[in-house]
Amino acid sequence: MDKETYAQRYEGYKFPINYPVLDIGGFDGSFLECVGATNGTIIDMTGKQNKNYNYITADFSKKLPEINTQFKTIFITEVLEHLRNPLYLMGQVYDLLDDNGSCFISVPYTELNTCKHSAGKWDLGHVSRWTLKEITQQMQKIGFKGEVIQTRRRFKNTAFWLPHCWIVLKLTKSQSDKKKK
Repeated sequence: MDKETYAQRYEGYKFPINYPVLDIGGFDGSFLECVGATNGTIIDMTGKQNKNYNYITADFSKKLPEINTQFKTIFITEVLEHLRNPLYLMGQVYDLLDDNGSCFISVPYTELNTCKHSAGKWDLGHVSRWTLKEITQQMQKIGFKGEVIQTRRRFKNTAFWLPHCWIVLKLTKSQSDKKKK
C-alpha cells in the first residue's frame, strides 16, 4: 500500500513513536513514512527497500531472524491474517518488545480466501481471522495486554451500513509478566 492509503485507513489516530522501531511486513516503508517514523527496521519478504530504513529480508511466516535489540515500538499492520500460525510470530514479537514498549497490530475482518504470490512461496489470501474477543484473549495468553485503539469500516462515507472491517490493537506487556523478570 502507498502512504496515502495508510493515511486514509488510519485517519484520526496518531501512533506514538518511541525508538527503536520495528515494522514486520513493512514492504517499502510506506507505513513508517505515514506515521512519521524517521528511522527503523523493516522485516519483509519482498526486499523492496527504502533508503530511510534498515531492511532485513526474511520469511517471517516461519521464524523471525535473530535480532539483538529490544524495540519500543513494533508495527504489524495487516499481516497476521496472511499467516497460518500468527500466534507463533506474536510469541517471538513478545520477546523483541521492550518491557515499556508498545506493539500495534491491525487485523482486517474479511472473508477467508486464497491466492498465491507470483513465486508461489507465500499465500497472500486471508487464512486467519478473529473476532475482537478471540484476538484479545489469544494475545493475553501470550502475555500481552490489549487495548482497542481503532475500529473501522471498509468503505468510508458510503450510503449503506457495513460492519467494522478491521481493528487496531495496542499491545503492551502485562504488569505481571514485567514483575517476573
